[in-house]
Amino acid sequence: MIVKESFTVRRTLPFVWFDLLLAAGSSLAAYLLIDRAGVHWLALPSLLATVLGTALAILLAFRANTAYQRWWEASTIWANLTGQSRTLIRVARTITDAKLADPAVDADTVHDWQRDLANRQAAWAHSLARELRGQDPSAELERLLPADEAAVVLEADNRPTALARLQSQAIFRGYSAGILSGLDNFQMETALAGLSTQQALAERMSITPIPRPHDFVSRLFVHCYIAVFPFAVISALPAYRWLIIPSALLIALFFRMVERTGASIEEPFANRTQDVPITALATNLERDLLELVGISQRPAKPEPVDGYLW
Repeated sequence: MIVKESFTVRRTLPFVWFDLLLAAGSSLAAYLLIDRAGVHWLALPSLLATVLGTALAILLAFRANTAYQRWWEASTIWANLTGQSRTLIRVARTITDAKLADPAVDADTVHDWQRDLANRQAAWAHSLARELRGQDPSAELERLLPADEAAVVLEADNRPTALARLQSQAIFRGYSAGILSGLDNFQMETALAGLSTQQALAERMSITPIPRPHDFVSRLFVHCYIAVFPFAVISALPAYRWLIIPSALLIALFFRMVERTGASIEEPFANRTQDVPITALATNLERDLLELVGISQRPAKPEPVDGYLW
């Protein structure tokens, strides 16, 4: 996610250079052919630029709004699974701490169970973030899980689901050991079900992009408008027809940047600079979960790098 407040021209040019060249070529051709060579039949009605510009603005606004809704939905999904993960570990510790009043319950067993549950839940968040971005979660899994569990998860096709299964098994082990009661077990399984729902929503968004024809039509319409604009507007500038060149460049820059802004955020888990920063959010969640169970050694708080938070 971009967190810096300023941008450089160098970062913008790769996205707009073709459109600027198209605008420069089209406006220069209109100026030379109509103003200098006198080929006046090439001049189009200025109303055409108004009508097409209005239609294009509506189309781009619709696309930008749709893209932002997807980005916001992705952010909401991650916020939900963060809150539910915290609730799961908080409830687990509260319930199991209460069991320590029973002399038959071993304190070390309870604390180890709590810490394993928190580490496994943190591994689940990291694994989901990596899976959504098409990255390898091995480093986080090997750091947070016992070697045997890490090996099992890394062999699975869907690693977050494999971790959820291990969490469920750990809950039943806690029940068998007398750390949890039947109602506690049901409550925690309900929390895991909610997390699985959020995982499915995130996966659905990751594998179902905005239909590609929508992207193609938007880009094609922008290019057509940039090419036609100088020929439709030049007749409205009888005394200063040379102004059509800078005007076309400004129009091209504006429409292209609006179009690219929508395109850049429509895939919020695509591991791009405009993404929802799920890697950083997973690290923050890990810090919270480990703190909930009293683990003092936690990863450093994520910080932006060159104005970007991943």
